Amino acid sequence: MKTLKRLWVISNIIMDIVTFVDAWPERSGDILAKGGKTTPGGAFNVIVAASRLGLETVYGGLIGTGPFGDAITEHLNALGVSSPNPRIADYDTGFDVAIVEKNGERTFITVPGCESWLESRHLAALSIEAGDWVYLSGYNLLSEPTASALQDWTVSLRDNVVLLDPGPLVAEIDLPLLDAVMRHVDIFTLNQREAFLLTGLKDPGLALTALHRRYGAKTAVVVRSGATGAWILDKQHSPRNIPARRVKTTNTTGAGDVHAAALVARMQDVPWEQAVFEANICASLAIERDGPAESPTSSELYAVLRKT
Repeated sequence: MKTLKRLWVISNIIMDIVTFVDAWPERSGDILAKGGKTTPGGAFNVIVAASRLGLETVYGGLIGTGPFGDAITEHLNALGVSSPNPRIADYDTGFDVAIVEKNGERTFITVPGCESWLESRHLAALSIEAGDWVYLSGYNLLSEPTASALQDWTVSLRDNVVLLDPGPLVAEIDLPLLDAVMRHVDIFTLNQREAFLLTGLKDPGLALTALHRRYGAKTAVVVRSGATGAWILDKQHSPRNIPARRVKTTNTTGAGDVHAAALVARMQDVPWEQAVFEANICASLAIERDGPAESPTSSELYAVLRKT
C-alpha cells in the first residue's frame, strides 16, 4: 500500500437521534426509552476514529446550514477536521432515529438531507493528492446525482488507496453501478449480513471468497463477523479468520465505521493481518461504550495490545 498523507472521508455525516430501549413497542403503541442523545453520526464515526488514532482527516462531503449542520460543523472544528466544500444555504443536514436495544443491537430510520446532493463539481474541487487515502460509503451510491458523480470520479483515483464500505442498505445499490465503482477500490470492507445480501452465502468465509472472485485480485476483502472477528482475503494469501476480543456489548452503532478507520490507521504502521487484528480491538472497545462515536485513542489501543 502507498504511504498515507491524509484520509479523505467522502460520505454522509448526519445527526443521530439515539434512543435506548429494552424492546420494540407493539405496533401503534408507545414505550418510554431508558435514555437518549443527539450526536453527529454516519461518516462522523469514521472521522472521530481516524482522528483519535492520529490520522489527518478531511471531510469531503456536504453540510447544511440549519441546526443539524451547525452542530456538525462545531464538532468537526473541535476535532480540527476541515471541510472544504461550502455549506449548503437554506437547507439542513439530514438525520436518523437509531433504536438501540438492551443487547446492543441497533436499527435505523434515516431522513436524508442536503448531504445526499454531492455532485461532480463538489468532488472536482477537492484537492486530493497522490498518496492520500479515500474512504467511500455505499450510502453515496443510493441516489442521484451522487451515485453517477462518484462512479465517474473514482476513475481519477489511480494514485490513491480507496476503501469502500457498502453499508446496511447494500441490497438497494444498483449492482452494475457497484461493480463499476469496485473496479477502482483497493479494500472492500463489509459485515457478514451485507456479504450475505451480496452473495446469498451465510458462511462468512465462503462469502469472502465469492466477493474476492467477483471483484478481482486487486481488491482485498474484509468480512466483519462480530464476535468471531473478521475474515480477510487478498491476492497474496488464502482466506483466514482474524479473531476478535471478547467483550460485553453495550452499543454496536458505528462499530463498522470504527473498524474501517482503524484499519486504515494501523496499516500505516503494521502488516495487513495485524492491522485487521488491531481494527478488531478498536471496534470491540467502541461497542463496550454508549457510542456511537466512542472509538479508542492510540494509547487505549496500545494498552489492550500490551495485555494480548
